[in-house]
Amino acid sequence: MASIVDRPKTSSEGDLLEIEKYTYGLIQFIEHSATPITIGVQGEWGSGKTSLLNTIKQDLCDKSSAKHYPVWINTWKYSLLSSPDETLVKIISGLVNQIGELTKNKNSERSKKLFAGVGIAMKGFGGAMGGIGGKAVKMTGELIEASATDKPVNNSVEALQNALQAVINEAIETSDKKAFIFFIDDLDRLDPAVAVNILELIKNIFDLEKCIFVLAIDYGVVIKGLAPKFGKMTDENEWEFRAFFDKIIQLPFSMPVANYNIGKYLQSLLVNVNYFAKADLDDGKTIEKIAEIVGFSVGTNPRALKRLANSVSLIEIIRGDEKITADERVIEFALICIQIAYPLIYGLIQKESDFTEWSEQVVYGVLKNKKIDANDLEVLKDTEEFNEEWEQNLWKICQASSFLKQRTYQLSKLLNFIKDNVPNVKDEEMKDTLDRLLSMSSVTSVSAESVASGTKKKFEKTHYDGIDAYLLTKTNLPENIIEVLRNFINKIELELGEKCNITYAPSAINVKTENSKGKLRAVMYLKPQKKKLVFSILDREGEFRKDFPETDQNGIFMEITLNNENNFEFDKYIPLLSRIKD
Repeated sequence: MASIVDRPKTSSEGDLLEIEKYTYGLIQFIEHSATPITIGVQGEWGSGKTSLLNTIKQDLCDKSSAKHYPVWINTWKYSLLSSPDETLVKIISGLVNQIGELTKNKNSERSKKLFAGVGIAMKGFGGAMGGIGGKAVKMTGELIEASATDKPVNNSVEALQNALQAVINEAIETSDKKAFIFFIDDLDRLDPAVAVNILELIKNIFDLEKCIFVLAIDYGVVIKGLAPKFGKMTDENEWEFRAFFDKIIQLPFSMPVANYNIGKYLQSLLVNVNYFAKADLDDGKTIEKIAEIVGFSVGTNPRALKRLANSVSLIEIIRGDEKITADERVIEFALICIQIAYPLIYGLIQKESDFTEWSEQVVYGVLKNKKIDANDLEVLKDTEEFNEEWEQNLWKICQASSFLKQRTYQLSKLLNFIKDNVPNVKDEEMKDTLDRLLSMSSVTSVSAESVASGTKKKFEKTHYDGIDAYLLTKTNLPENIIEVLRNFINKIELELGEKCNITYAPSAINVKTENSKGKLRAVMYLKPQKKKLVFSILDREGEFRKDFPETDQNGIFMEITLNNENNFEFDKYIPLLSRIKD
């Protein structure tokens, strides 16, 4: 399969997200609820609201033994090429027409008389709306057309409500059904003000016995639609917005997105578009990584995940017979997720793929002369996500927009994931591997900064000429850390001798040997911080850690933290250098 169609799921397609218990609970509630009642199915656009409505309709309305009449209104379709007032009248007319079509004895004299009453009331309602509904209201099939000579009653809303109740009662009394379920979909695609007006109409007109309304709605749309009435929502007036929503909705139901089985859903999508072989995902570890990547980027919205699957499918088709490993696919997948969720960051990676070398120059290129408050960063410098210089520069870059500010933590986690999981392929450095994978993912970029022309303006890498120049940039380091760092570097140079090549970069001090190559461009990294000195030493097979259980494993490196608790004792680790220098 080359692509995933973005359409709501039908009840027969299976429950890949594993929300059956929530769906079943809601169905049981609706089946046994008293009327009238309005249920609001809440969730952002693309979170699966329509799919849930389909399942409810199938279970409660479409089965041969079902006891409910279904009325389905796609509000978006009714709004096309229509003014707001026309949209409202069309929706009410659509509801009435479907009720008439479902009535078994719609051709009886009694039914015709009842529907004529609805037609007259609709004219009155239309007059109240400014004459939009003053034209004859045609019912489906052979139902009555309201006479143009009939005079509408004065209280149009009450008259329409009474006429509709009579029609609904007739439909129920002449069948084995017990209620109508009105499914109102795509409200969040309308202008927010129109969506709010529809909610008010439903409350005022269809608050009728034997009527159940199930609305697919995004609470954020309601907030926007009420802004002209209540102003911008604040902590002080939030209760007014909530009170309006509670007045319309007797049962709120939020889509259980936090409980979606994203791993299972992603596995189905990515195998169906032939991006991963099923065997690559069967061990569960790879799909865990993929789900983690998604959580840090595009999120769990099913519509966003379908778009993501289509992007990787196109890339796979373009790749043709060129082979890449499953580990490379994971990293390419992460890059595509960044492209979709964080186009600004993706553009920076295109310019300088080794993001661990991002310097103040990169920050300035994004922020220009924009001033930022770095007080929060001072607190974050002692956290795992922002204790390296490139991570701190990432934090500064994220101050460029309110969206990135809110996602700074996720971005640090995601880029660190890439750094720790880039496979060592073809003796490449991380930069070369990412550049190669970026050449494919760039074709699905929609950023204004796209480099589809094939040219990239590179950032210049920053390296300092010796430890003294390096320390001039580390003004926050205390004297005891500086002293430990100098002593440590002296010991390293003595141990490695002529084979030692030390590079001082903004993010870390890299210790190389003449045999360093590929991703293993260094055998040791030193990262001085305010209260500790962290260093990582190459331990490809995990042999060193057996002798030093107090350390941590970070990919193919053994990571050691020197601090006051261990008296900054580094001498016992120095002999390890002799074991890797050759």
